[in-house]
Amino acid sequence: MKDIEKNIAVALNKGSESDFTTSDAELFKRATTAANNQQGTKDLLALGVASLWVVFISIFIKILKPLFKKMATKPSQKNN
Repeated sequence: MKDIEKNIAVALNKGSESDFTTSDAELFKRATTAANNQQGTKDLLALGVASLWVVFISIFIKILKPLFKKMATKPSQKNN
């Protein structure tokens, strides 16, 4: 972090504008790319979480399905 601060201080002390000649179009392009990458990461994370839930629910259903079938086949008898 200190190296970055030193580099900025040296560039500002030189007084030359050549270090800061990035065009606005280039800056907008970088910002758009960064935003797209960030959104892409969020989308992949959401997709991963959703797929984990689907797998978890399918395993849960496979485990409980025989139990539900056993409960449904046994008729309950009531004595009056």
